[in-house]
Amino acid sequence: MEMVFPFLMLMVIGTLALVFYLGHRREELARERALNERIKPFAPSPMVLAAEKPPPVRARPAGGPAVSSNLLRPLDRWLAQGGVKIPAARFVLLAVLMGAATTAAAALWVDKPMAGLYGLAAAALPVGYVYVERRRRLVTFSQQLPYVLDFLRSALSAGHTLLRGVQMATENSPEPIATELRLVVDQIQLGSSLAEALDNMFRRVPEESLGFLVAAVRVQSEVGSSISEILDRVTDSIRSRQRLQQEIRTLTAQARMSGMIVAALPFVLLGLFALIRPNYVAPLFNTALGIRMLEAAIGLDIAAFLVIRRMIRVD
Repeated sequence: MEMVFPFLMLMVIGTLALVFYLGHRREELARERALNERIKPFAPSPMVLAAEKPPPVRARPAGGPAVSSNLLRPLDRWLAQGGVKIPAARFVLLAVLMGAATTAAAALWVDKPMAGLYGLAAAALPVGYVYVERRRRLVTFSQQLPYVLDFLRSALSAGHTLLRGVQMATENSPEPIATELRLVVDQIQLGSSLAEALDNMFRRVPEESLGFLVAAVRVQSEVGSSISEILDRVTDSIRSRQRLQQEIRTLTAQARMSGMIVAALPFVLLGLFALIRPNYVAPLFNTALGIRMLEAAIGLDIAAFLVIRRMIRVD
């Protein structure tokens, strides 16, 4: 029974994660279709665009309406940066319900401290999912940014205005940068300057590569220079930085893989012994001392993994 329960909990948590992910993808596709419908009637001229555009909707985080509570507003922004389109209050409620349900179910088989740990792990699952999605979204945005800047530079060289170039980039760029460019176009048409619109996008997408562009455009608006030359230099700087990051990841790949193997090896060996010699590992699950040893081993293994990751991290 002790071996069945962890597998059962993994299945339940995996099912909840899959449902959460599918719901997120369905809402993302629906929002993308709605945004595509909004830009269909746009004409090349900015004046015509402003005249034909329906009444503007105030830009808000992708996670839903702005939360009135000051405590939930940073969480709402964090969810929007991860592309998770649910209100912060609902996200907190989901995490609490998952933790409470898992704790109540685990209390039927294990003692209360262990049940509490299971509950904390289940409650942390949505947080981990948003953390991974946010990091993936920021990395994808950073990789797409140089190509969009090349597109804008080509549009300016062809005689188009910067606003029209951003509109064409919106129509030809993938997600997530297309959504952010649409919000930039909306803000410019509502009277904001390019520097202000890019600064707002940097608040929504706190990617360091975008910060280079925001700083360059702000200096250009104050001093005055060729925007095409500014885009050229910023693109080269971003690409050089990305190449350096890729070289660092290549050099630290062996150490990162070693950390993963060291962290996974105890669990793999425990699973193999549980299949081959169940009586050999039974004291770890059936006795109080064995359970304490197992808990200590898991804690030390996680600590070793974090130490290895910190040693190979390059700031």
